[in-house]
Parts: sequence; structure tokens; C-alpha cells
Amino acid sequence: MKTTDTLTTGRDSTDTRAVSDVLAFILVFGIILSSVALLSTMGMQAMTDYQENEQLRNAERGMEALTVNFNDVLRYGGIEKRYGELSLREGRASTGPSGTELEISLDDDTKTADLGEFAYTSDGTRIVYEGGGLVRQEESGTWSHVLKRPQLRCGNDTAVVSLVTVSADEGSIQTSGGLGFTMSVENRNSKVYTDQNRVNVSVVDTEYDAAWNSTLESGDWERDGTTGTCEFDDTGRVVVTIVDVDVEY
Repeated sequence: MKTTDTLTTGRDSTDTRAVSDVLAFILVFGIILSSVALLSTMGMQAMTDYQENEQLRNAERGMEALTVNFNDVLRYGGIEKRYGELSLREGRASTGPSGTELEISLDDDTKTADLGEFAYTSDGTRIVYEGGGLVRQEESGTWSHVLKRPQLRCGNDTAVVSLVTVSADEGSIQTSGGLGFTMSVENRNSKVYTDQNRVNVSVVDTEYDAAWNSTLESGDWERDGTTGTCEFDDTGRVVVTIVDVDVEY
């Protein structure tokens, strides 16, 4: 009887250890599978975020190159047309005749300029050509910053206000490849005002408040609300150039 009891106890112990080994293997294997699944999900999300950020950085560089190229119509009076390309990579390019509206006020004259729209949009983030400058607006739509400032200069006796206004038809296009854009001058107006005390540039309407506030605070302009003022020590000269363009693709 004693021998039988001993043998029975041995079999129970072996079975218990076998069951424990199986449970341990299942738990370890489950942990490994869960970790792989978690890392795969996080890795895919990180890769997606990286691709989106890289796409926007490439779009910024592309739009900056287009801005430099297009602004030749401001720098050189004899240039009537400029061409450039942009890789959209599933982003959307859009044009339109309505955008930020500015008012330029002098001692004896007032001009208004609707800057129109030429923009690249991807996942809600917009990179916008604004009057010769470049603005980035984040996906939330509540924050924007300047990538390249428009040509607004304030000196002791001279101020320069040079703007490009886009009068293109309303339209947009989305593609995974590259796209060419042609900017053509429709009208060019440049005037020199002498014996001026000051010039004010006021933002009448815009979607990019933070970017324009930053612009009006730079280059010796004094900002008061939505107005930037260049005031001369005595009297000065103001050069106002507005080039109206069409953008086709």
C-alpha cells in the first residue's frame, strides 16, 4: 500500500509540472504576441507620422522655391511670366480671387489689395502664397506663422510696399505626382509718393491673423492692432507696387 501511494503521488507531481509548463509557455507566447502587435501598431503610426511630416517639409521647400521664382515679377519690371513645379504627393493645390485683404493708407491716397489665393493643402495643413510672402496654417486653423515675409520695408525716410495679388479663377486639383504652375502678369501698378509723413498697412480681413501680426511687427513697422505704421522722422518717400497675376496649372 505504501508503495502504491508513493507511485500515485509521483504521477500527480509530474502532471502538475507539465500543466504549469504549458501555462507558462502560453503566457509568455501571449506576451510576445501582444508586444509584437503593439510595436507593429506604434511603428506603423510612427512611420505614418514621419511620412506626413516629411511630405509637409517637402511641400514647404517646394512652395518656398516657387515663391522665390514667382517674386521675380515684383523684383524685375520686365518679367511678365514665371513657371515652376510642385510635387503634390496626394496634396491639393488651389487658386482663387479672394484671400487676405489689405488697405494701404497714405497722407493723400488709399489703396486696397485683395491678395487672392494660391495654396497647397495636405491633411488640413495649408501652405499659402500671400502677397509675395509664404504662410503656414496648421490643421486646427487657429494658428499660423510666416515662412517668408512679403516685401514690406520701413526706413527712416523711405517705405516700400510691394505686393502680388492673385486673380486666378476658383479651382483646385489633387494628384500624387508633380504639377506645373505658370504665373502671368495681368496688371502692374507702381507709384512713388513724396513728402509723406507716414504710411499705414491695415489687415482688413484674413484667415492668418498670427502670421500677419508677426509681419506687421517686423522691419521697423509699429503695430497697433491689425495696422502696421511706418512713420518718418521728417517727411519721406513711399513706393507702392501692386502686381496683379493669374496662376494656371
